[in-house]
Amino acid sequence: MDTFRKWLNKPKADDKSLLARFYHADRSLTAVASELDSFDGRAEPDRCSRLVSRLRQGQDKVLSITNLIMEELLGDERHPRAFRAKFPEEVLQENLAGQLWFGAECLAAGSSIMHREQESKEMRPLAQAVTKSLGNVRSLLRDQCLRNNVPNSKTLHLDINDSNTEQLYESLKIFDRLFAEFELRYVSAMVQVKTKDEYEMQEMICVLFSETLHRALKLGLIDQDKVDTFDPALMFSIPRLAIITGLVVFPKGPLNMDMPADQLSEMFRPFRTILIKIRDLLRALSKSELQQLEKLLCTNEDIQLTLPVGTSSIEAPSEDQQNNNSTTTSTNASISQNPASSTIEETLAHPLQQRNNNLSGTSPNATTWETQVSTANPSTL
Repeated sequence: MDTFRKWLNKPKADDKSLLARFYHADRSLTAVASELDSFDGRAEPDRCSRLVSRLRQGQDKVLSITNLIMEELLGDERHPRAFRAKFPEEVLQENLAGQLWFGAECLAAGSSIMHREQESKEMRPLAQAVTKSLGNVRSLLRDQCLRNNVPNSKTLHLDINDSNTEQLYESLKIFDRLFAEFELRYVSAMVQVKTKDEYEMQEMICVLFSETLHRALKLGLIDQDKVDTFDPALMFSIPRLAIITGLVVFPKGPLNMDMPADQLSEMFRPFRTILIKIRDLLRALSKSELQQLEKLLCTNEDIQLTLPVGTSSIEAPSEDQQNNNSTTTSTNASISQNPASSTIEETLAHPLQQRNNNLSGTSPNATTWETQVSTANPSTL
């Protein structure tokens, strides 16, 4: 009778409810995993590569829908993920969850992250717990799809008196906690994550820029209209003013040049020597000269000094100095920026062979976050 009811309640393909979407996404993922098990990937590498791509897309879709279900069922009880603020921006991608799932499978099957063998060994028990918990959650959600699904419903309608619903609720909380812990440890092993002090320094720099903008508006250096219309010129004016503000107005802030070099933000650390020189020059300026300099940095217009030569703290160069400067060649310094990696895991070094033996030979690369895969583990899918 129960089997007949489940068959009768099987979600239709056009059902847009969360449970129905999960049901069809999970079935599609299972079908791809089964097909990968049915042949030798070394004999058909092209077919294997296509299926691996579909497998990754299926994993992303299943986890995406699972996250939506957890948002509705757990709400504020979800495990906090404030640690993501420490991650590099290029890490936070839409398919991050799928990559973490794949990484957990690799570690659970016995593989190690390249050049991170010790970290891999320490993470392996957690990875095994994650894959086991996820498998349990998938099974419980499939059962709920056949029991309590309401076609095209925008919300979940689970029977709160059902023991299966209570079991699902507790399983989701366990999986959410384990997956969050694994995310932090796995990403920390793959890329450099900000320390507490580095994150606090980054926040202080944000405050410095904010205070700089408020001060510029108060002094009339910047018009409110430019801020409201997102004038592109502000992209140059505000950072310039922030240097002056940090060195002169708030000298004990994040641009405190008296602090040890290792405590200075990585953004300014390479320029510490020149910033000290700029600070010393700014301190030699009078109040009116400093105001004129700030205005010049905002307007990019020439400003004629009204002070006679000799009364300013910065005197005009002599004729001999001008002649010497005219014969001196200047060099243009160029700043090169390393492109951020477009994805945490871009390619698979080896096609999936038979998934039964897959992940035991996999070695994720900590340098490029490139996961090498030879096969996959059907027990986790």
